[in-house]
Amino acid sequence: MSRLIPIGKELQHAFDMNELLKENSKMIYRSVYRRFIRMSDATKITDMSEANIIKVVNQEDIPPKSQESLLDVAILVRKAHDASYEKLLRFKTVQLKKTMDSRKLEKNEKLKGELPDKSQLDLYLKTLYNDKNYVAYIVNFLLLNYGVRNMDLNLIMTSDKGVILKSNKSKSNYLYITTAYVVYLRNNYKTYSTYGSKRIRIVKKSFLNACKQLLGDNYDVPLLKLKNGDEISEGSVGRVVQSMTYDGLGEGRYFKSLIVDAKKTKNIKRIRELADHRGTDVEEVFNSYDIDNQN
Repeated sequence: MSRLIPIGKELQHAFDMNELLKENSKMIYRSVYRRFIRMSDATKITDMSEANIIKVVNQEDIPPKSQESLLDVAILVRKAHDASYEKLLRFKTVQLKKTMDSRKLEKNEKLKGELPDKSQLDLYLKTLYNDKNYVAYIVNFLLLNYGVRNMDLNLIMTSDKGVILKSNKSKSNYLYITTAYVVYLRNNYKTYSTYGSKRIRIVKKSFLNACKQLLGDNYDVPLLKLKNGDEISEGSVGRVVQSMTYDGLGEGRYFKSLIVDAKKTKNIKRIRELADHRGTDVEEVFNSYDIDNQN
């Protein structure tokens, strides 16, 4: 047991040296770190050579994306302890990147025959509304119209105007509901530190009605809950959102469908709008979500 106690300290030191790390990021790092320690037979990252770390990570049965996460935590820890990490970084950005790019091309080719047409997703959205499945309708409406991420949907519905005032310093996401429109306000999303708060005024009558139906006479209510009614955690958002999407496609494939649809009509304005709503640049949209991209 004493052998295990010091191992966690190297990760905690890395957190202490990176005070801007969000709790959600720390949670992911902890999970990946524990996996690395199991794979390394409880050998600390700082007690291993870079070559041995690469040997532990670079295994055929470990998906490239998981290898990248393992390298990220190793680099984080070694940087914080002033240990060398250049070989890890080079392996990640050169050799592993080639593998990931190759896998991405394979997946994108497969997706071309699997992604639904945007019209199918629109029909699914209408069906959700007609069936009065209002939570799933709101989730799908926001995904399909604004291309937002999973965590952007972890929000509170409210009639309290105070949440949209500039003086409000809340770090939560909101749907502020009035009699005539809804303001979608995001203070907690992946690239908030770069783009700041984002707000969208939504006047669609069906969306407004769905929000009113869910809020009822309550002061505020969370949009997403677990099936047993418990409050949802950040780690559960992706799974819950995916369960509400068409054929369980999930947020990432929805966004790819939006890009495919915009490209069909050469609607670069729509792609720019989606990038802006998502909080990313157009180049990243094409790199990560354009299934025709060969780079």
